[in-house]
Amino acid sequence: MSSIKSMHRCASATIRTAAAAVALAVGVALPAAPALAAPSTSGSQFDTTADLMAASNLSGTVYTSGDETADDGAGMRFNVTSTLPDGIEGNIAVPLADGTWAVPQDLPTAPTRASNSAQVEDLISRGESFYDAGATLVWDSSRPTPLTGTVVHSATTAPYGVTCSTFVSMVLLGWDYTHTTYTADTNTQVGYAVDFGVDPSTSKIWRANNLASWFYAHGDLWLETNDNYERGDILFFSAQNPEGRLDEVRSGEEATYFGNVYHAAIYLGDGMLLHSTGTGTGVNITALNPLLKEDLSFVARPELTSTTVNNSQPAPAGTGSAGAPASATDGATTGASGDDANPGISGDASGAQQAQTGQQRTNTTSFYSAWFERHYPGHYATATATHATAATKFRSWVFYG
Repeated sequence: MSSIKSMHRCASATIRTAAAAVALAVGVALPAAPALAAPSTSGSQFDTTADLMAASNLSGTVYTSGDETADDGAGMRFNVTSTLPDGIEGNIAVPLADGTWAVPQDLPTAPTRASNSAQVEDLISRGESFYDAGATLVWDSSRPTPLTGTVVHSATTAPYGVTCSTFVSMVLLGWDYTHTTYTADTNTQVGYAVDFGVDPSTSKIWRANNLASWFYAHGDLWLETNDNYERGDILFFSAQNPEGRLDEVRSGEEATYFGNVYHAAIYLGDGMLLHSTGTGTGVNITALNPLLKEDLSFVARPELTSTTVNNSQPAPAGTGSAGAPASATDGATTGASGDDANPGISGDASGAQQAQTGQQRTNTTSFYSAWFERHYPGHYATATATHATAATKFRSWVFYG
């Protein structure tokens, strides 16, 4: 195993399209999931989270039938409050049009199954193959990935692009680095996989928040309250106004963020994460630092199978998933900005530019403590009054460019 790499920033697809293309409904790509039926309604009922966000003058209990579509299986019960709660509840609360919040209720708080050690070690091993690729991969949401149906090694040149949610998704699909079109002509399942029931090259669920929504709809996601996550679990991170795109969500330019999720990672155990974190090399191993842990909201324990699932063949070499000529900015996984996009780096920024920025930000022996001490001298150990401000600035600096 290579030496531990410093943390960079999370990312996924960012090419902007018209509002119609931005509706990344999980239900579009997947059959409606029966695992979580919509609750009985004794309060106001809304079809989607977007409908709820547009509402005013609500009180008491409200419901959604789904997240991005009414039939995607991700409906919730909420309690409307005039004050944003602290902690996880505040991170996942839905901001309403009149400045109040709808706080999710009755979420599961524990996994529904025990970990399978053989499956977990297989998943981790395949995840580490992307880490071992080193500088061959770089965070770059403007480049095609194997999930776009593009034969990446034929259509583009290294370093090849990866983002937080595309990395986690490829591992969950049973792929390792050498069995994707980063190096091969087809994507091949070589390990345990989640049966998403979709063609990976056409699905629109490969955003961190859409992955979380899918796991919730299928009964595999819980609210993290007791540090009961284990090696091989998928961790999701949330914050109010994720990635600073609330205005775009309200205008319909951007799809809603399930649970305000902005980042996904694979948990390695012992407080360590395997994830794609933005600038610099594509996949990194880092510690779950205190400020990032404050954003830890949901955990999924995937149901894995050795059966071959999610089959698809990529487009011919040199083409994008729709058969159009590929380019350095072709092939956004979701065809939209949002989760994992980096507003601090332009969509056509080169991998070299991002790597240079990442090196400037991570050339310390203790990334978080060095950043904190630089911005808040003498307050690292006892940061109380400045802590909230520091958390916001740190998240912006690390994740948003």
